[in-house]
Amino acid sequence: MARTRQIDFDEGADSRRFVTALARGLDVLACFHMDEKWLANAEIAARTGLPKPTVVRLAYTLCVLGYLRHSRESGKYALGDSVAALGITMVSNLKLRRIARPYMQDLADRYDISVSLGIRNGLSVLYVENCRSGAPLSLGLDLGSRIPVAETAMGHALLAVMEPRERERLLAEVRQAEPARWPRLREAIEAGCAHWQARGFTVVVRDWQTDIAGVGAAIRQPDGRVITFNAGGSASKFPRELLEQEIGPQLARMVKGLESFVRSDDA
Repeated sequence: MARTRQIDFDEGADSRRFVTALARGLDVLACFHMDEKWLANAEIAARTGLPKPTVVRLAYTLCVLGYLRHSRESGKYALGDSVAALGITMVSNLKLRRIARPYMQDLADRYDISVSLGIRNGLSVLYVENCRSGAPLSLGLDLGSRIPVAETAMGHALLAVMEPRERERLLAEVRQAEPARWPRLREAIEAGCAHWQARGFTVVVRDWQTDIAGVGAAIRQPDGRVITFNAGGSASKFPRELLEQEIGPQLARMVKGLESFVRSDDA
């Protein structure tokens, strides 16, 4: 049987195998946010840093392939059905999401809190599952929402369990994107990783947003992909002591239990 050749991704974008045109096309797709449907060429160019003529060509190609759609009336673009199909396929194949949901819902109901599962998306964590209690103070984020890796308990947990070389690359990207804020962000990330080492979970209170508090824990699968979890809500309802003494340890135990289900690369 022929052996599968392992690919070393350490060279990143400097590798001769890196296709810049493809990366630029994906950057165009990634610049659409949850609360926005339509973007003009100029808006896409500003967000991606690409020249407007390049954006025009990429947008045309993505429209032909169904990844974008174009409005003749406004001249703007929206994500197309092909993107939705890819997302649905990916989420449906995330076996751990289906296994974790009842445990997440139980924790959400027990503390009237929002419990979410996410994966890395650039410098953000992308929500791919969310369980809420019926409480009005539950965190109002839903599937497809993005939160920053560098400023949230969920992001700090993800960083804590990443492979060291991959974590260093991600931190370099954060440093490049946030040079002025980097010293404070680095201090918070280091504190979060140390807390995870000591307690098995991370805590962030009133950092990312002024009235949001949460705890995070994560699992690294055999293929290196990290699945990260959080439990969060209003900081006025969930003070640090409650997070440290009850909710954080409960989340850590839940995630530790879910590790037993991570048996193969397709989990």
